[in-house]
Amino acid sequence: MVYFSENYSRINLPIAKEGIRGLRNAQIGAIHAIGSHFTIRKETPAIIIMPTGSGKTAVLVLAAFLLQAKRVLVLSSSVLVRGQIFKEFNDLETLKYCNVFHNDLNTPKVKEIKSPITNIQEWEELNDYDVVIGIPKSINEGINDTLSPPEDLFDLILVDEAHHVPAYTWSNTVEAFENAKKVYFTATPFRRDKKEIKGITAFNYPLSKAYEDKIFGEIGYYAVKVEEGVDPDLAIAREADKIFKQDRLAGLKHYIMVRTSSKVNAKELNDLYQDNTTLRLRRVDSTKTYRYIRQTIAKLKKGELDGIICVDMLGEGFDFPNLKIGVIHQPHKSLAVTLQFIGRFARTNAENIGEAKFIAIPNNITIGRKQLFAEGAIWNDIIKDLSEQTIIEEDEIKEVLDTFELTSSSEDDDDQFSLYNLNPYFHVKVYKTEEFNIYGEIDIPNHEVIHEGISEENAALIFVTRETIKPKWIKSEQIVNTKYYLFVIFYDEKNGLIFIHSSSIRTLQFYDDVIEEFSNGVYERISKHEINKVLVDLDDTEFFNIGMQNKSPNSGESYRTISGANAEKSIRKSHGRLYANGHVFGKAKSKGESITIGYSSGAKVWSNAYEKIPKLIKWCKLLGEKIVSDKTVSTKTGLDNLSIGTPISKFPFTVISSTWNGDTFHNPPLLNVMEEDEISATYQLLDFEIVIDKDKSDEDKLYFYLTNDIITIDLTYDFEEYYLFESDNEKGNYIIKYGNNTIDILDYLDDFPLHLYLNEFANVINHDYHKPSQEGELYFDPDRVESIDWEALNTDITIEFYEDAQSKIDNGNRNSIHDSLDEYILGTNPNVLIYDHGTGEVADHISINDNANDILIELFHVKGSSGPNPGDRVGDVYEVCMQAIKSQLWTSNRNGFKKKMNHRGHNKNEKFKRGTLIDFNNILAQNKQLRFKFTIVQPGISSVLLSEKLSTIIAASDDAIQNNGNEALRVLGS
Repeated sequence: MVYFSENYSRINLPIAKEGIRGLRNAQIGAIHAIGSHFTIRKETPAIIIMPTGSGKTAVLVLAAFLLQAKRVLVLSSSVLVRGQIFKEFNDLETLKYCNVFHNDLNTPKVKEIKSPITNIQEWEELNDYDVVIGIPKSINEGINDTLSPPEDLFDLILVDEAHHVPAYTWSNTVEAFENAKKVYFTATPFRRDKKEIKGITAFNYPLSKAYEDKIFGEIGYYAVKVEEGVDPDLAIAREADKIFKQDRLAGLKHYIMVRTSSKVNAKELNDLYQDNTTLRLRRVDSTKTYRYIRQTIAKLKKGELDGIICVDMLGEGFDFPNLKIGVIHQPHKSLAVTLQFIGRFARTNAENIGEAKFIAIPNNITIGRKQLFAEGAIWNDIIKDLSEQTIIEEDEIKEVLDTFELTSSSEDDDDQFSLYNLNPYFHVKVYKTEEFNIYGEIDIPNHEVIHEGISEENAALIFVTRETIKPKWIKSEQIVNTKYYLFVIFYDEKNGLIFIHSSSIRTLQFYDDVIEEFSNGVYERISKHEINKVLVDLDDTEFFNIGMQNKSPNSGESYRTISGANAEKSIRKSHGRLYANGHVFGKAKSKGESITIGYSSGAKVWSNAYEKIPKLIKWCKLLGEKIVSDKTVSTKTGLDNLSIGTPISKFPFTVISSTWNGDTFHNPPLLNVMEEDEISATYQLLDFEIVIDKDKSDEDKLYFYLTNDIITIDLTYDFEEYYLFESDNEKGNYIIKYGNNTIDILDYLDDFPLHLYLNEFANVINHDYHKPSQEGELYFDPDRVESIDWEALNTDITIEFYEDAQSKIDNGNRNSIHDSLDEYILGTNPNVLIYDHGTGEVADHISINDNANDILIELFHVKGSSGPNPGDRVGDVYEVCMQAIKSQLWTSNRNGFKKKMNHRGHNKNEKFKRGTLIDFNNILAQNKQLRFKFTIVQPGISSVLLSEKLSTIIAASDDAIQNNGNEALRVLGS
């Protein structure tokens, strides 16, 4: 067949002008774009984007002539549209009317497929036609394992409403003719399910241009206010009746389409409109025959009906410009369908028509990130922005994905695999680096890389791996578990940041291995202060989940999580004294658009979204700009009360104490001592005491050691290299095991850093500095200081304890503070008194009172006075307060305290100043509540001489202890 090539020379392309018939701007642009596309991309489908009503059917027909097709297959979305396209090809009425062809041009032979193809003879009969038109379902019936058409039957495939192409019946039909040119026409080149419409956008005629060229007219949203007690559907119906009558009185020849979501509701609405309005409406749904639908359209055009009630019918391809009033009882939720629906009403190619009107009750349904049905919504602007923004985004996605060079393993080299179909969850871990190895590899045990994509232009990599593991419960290889994983690595060169996305594996070991590979080992971790900046420039911030890390050492509650709507409202200013920011997740507005955002320690950021990889890269770039900015975060919520910490290069105050990271307490690890790659000993890491070498440490470096009385590990810490061995130990000598992970102790401490406590109640948490509370912010009542007459007890208040009996004799047999405290406590007649002073102590003295209803356990922490008289000795008070706060670790649960004391009291009854270890265990074995009281003993403290500085220190300690659910701090002074 040579019909189209023979008549190619008869094509005219006149441009419509006032009084002169011709093609519209949209049609001229589209047909030239099609010709341009196939001069260089014969094998790639051309996507033509034209708004509803802009004349794409005429372009579709003309494309067959322009491309000089031998035989054309046209796929339409419905029986109604199929008939319209058949008519256009059969008589060429529109193209002749537009002077593209003269009236004497003979027309092609056109076949309309009205029933499914069932045998090869029916396929062969199509050789007698120039054009074959059908819906995919009918044609696809003839394409299967036992029946298929000749591959060269069609050399051109034209698809109307091509956003349907990813659906199986469409794609299977299109792909059956591999060598045919393909042109896809659509107003909405995107899908709610995010499946790919394969092809390249050859022409995009924006909606704003359609308004400018007067193809689209004005549209308005009319919000229906529903009075209390009134049926919403009835309120909509009455408003529709009123607006229809107003338009008719104004001389406008407008008709109505009532839209709902179900056939049941359509029937109910049909009765409602009949009983309560004067509108003449007819119901149309999928149960109605094609003949019935044609009759309904004829009645509409004759004016015998005022409108129709539809359930997603007469949408695509229905051409009736006088349909100007859309009555929406149930809105569409898909952007593509919504734009298609609105486009049917916005056409201007009819007489006596005005603005398109849409009637609905206001609601908060979000369509394409916009609330169309919000009170006062301006649809003219919203619809244009929605359509153009979405199409531009879709085009950008394809452009970015086209830069990836995709390779697949031989056995998985599947032509159907497409990067477009990957929709990762927005979750990344961020590092700093000035080096990026784009040719690095993902190397994970038991994983095989089956797809790899590299984009040098976008500095990004994509890996899809397959893990195959035999279940533990079977010995043969007959059954295996197979899982697939997605990894995306993006380097933001401008800001020097690497973003790592992993679909499932998110262990520190994994991230460390990846960053080592792709940064050539040259990288820095992102501080919490920096990661917090992902919250800059956000409005209307609300948080659903907030984590607060306790700044008090070894408190019973190391981490608190607040969950629920507006969780930020639960955070008061006082929380800032006790807690540092841990993690957040919430929602906000960014440049007017609703987003979700969350982050946690370890520089992990996420948003509750699954989007395509180019959008993930774009999101990472936005995060990068924020992270490196010098902007200050202000959420204008209670979250701002929490300390976020700042990076520092030196210790601003002396480090006086340390405890383990909260994760170490939650997931207690083992420490394996290695000798020649063999485990020589294993210990619980939490059994090690952290001892600060205050004499050796300075503002630049902290010297400390871990000891459990069996081994000692000497370590250092600074803000450049983090944790290092002080002595000659090498990496690999001490291995931490937690869960299924093993890691060198230095790497473990880098990832789970110690919580450092400094003078002034400052902290270093996760490598960031948290400044102390301001002086005067807290106040401790001097009347709460209990005075002890140390002189009457013959006490040398400068001596905390004697190392041996001779030292006491040498000091004139004067009591140390510990000696006098023994007498003082024994005078209160406790059931048990334990002298626990020593390495790894819970407290210096522990008294236990077995009361009628509870067991009171009082922990006494002692610090000698630096001078012979009471005074304002800040260092003394800091140290003893810190001891009290730290001891909360051992009081957080009954069993932990009991186990600790048994360990320390085993075969050491000399520790018991009253009672025995057996007495201790018998008392705690009772089913009574344990009540802990924390007491600091410092003769340098005096109620008379309590300065504002000392008051702040003691009050902060008291605040920390009480906020962990304990009784008020007791202070014994002079």
